[in-house]
Amino acid sequence: MSKSRVIAGLGLGLAAGTALGFYALAPNVPGGPSSTGSATHRELEEQTSAREIAEGKNKASDAVLEDVASSAVRGKLDGKAVVLIYTDDAPRSDVEATRRLLRQAGAKLTGSVALTDKAVQSNSGDDIKSIAANSLPAGAKLSEKNLTPGMHAGQLLGAALKSGSKAASETDRGVVFGSLKKADYIKYDGEAPKAAEAAVIITGNRADDADNGNYATNFFADFSAGVDQAMKNVVLAGQPQSAEKNGAIGIVRGKAEYADAFSTVDNVDSVAGRITVVQGLAREVKGRSGHFGAAENAAAASANDG
Repeated sequence: MSKSRVIAGLGLGLAAGTALGFYALAPNVPGGPSSTGSATHRELEEQTSAREIAEGKNKASDAVLEDVASSAVRGKLDGKAVVLIYTDDAPRSDVEATRRLLRQAGAKLTGSVALTDKAVQSNSGDDIKSIAANSLPAGAKLSEKNLTPGMHAGQLLGAALKSGSKAASETDRGVVFGSLKKADYIKYDGEAPKAAEAAVIITGNRADDADNGNYATNFFADFSAGVDQAMKNVVLAGQPQSAEKNGAIGIVRGKAEYADAFSTVDNVDSVAGRITVVQGLAREVKGRSGHFGAAENAAAASANDG
């Protein structure tokens, strides 16, 4: 989704709110809302038109990119074992489209797992930390500096999923997934995901939950950092609002220790964004992180470097 689309949508909401208030409070003032020539009416029409034009441009761009997406990512992840992790609020269309493109890039998908909404509730924090402490695979460690439930949950799941010489045993991996699933903090179809070299983590558009201290988005930012600390090679992807200050991507980009460690993409709801996810993961496995997308706090629109 482009900036123009977001701005147009916000503008439409503001104009609609103004118009509705005017209708309710002053329906009969001269030149007021009863007149189709009023300034408010014209503004509403202009904002509606701007939104429709922006949406049309985005659909056209996606249609063109859809035809070349496969060739744009071909060979980028040949033979790389990748696991897909996503939140309950991540649109399944984003998840499935990303999964297809990863396969087209040559990645070997080892499975997928969803964090439930229960996992990102503040009253689950102590229980999650207890599970992490009691289910940690042999040789793995939990941060003693960052004690948040999100960090420990990410380190636990990352330790269970990492491949290589320090990979968790099948028994230890089963304990981790069994404990988290039994407590209804994760869900997956069929068998639990297998070990992987890299992870794509997908979130939705959540960015404003001030009444709860933005617990969910902070949890997911910490969780992503925890997965990265255990596994390395992580890309966190979301929709545009997730890049705002209190969104998961915005929080990651605002913390130096997170921003320097793994990559983010803030427009996974577009074909261009999903291509960038693949490009970003290809960079990650080469030891280079970056922040990409359409938001102002992105470093570049694309992760393609040839």
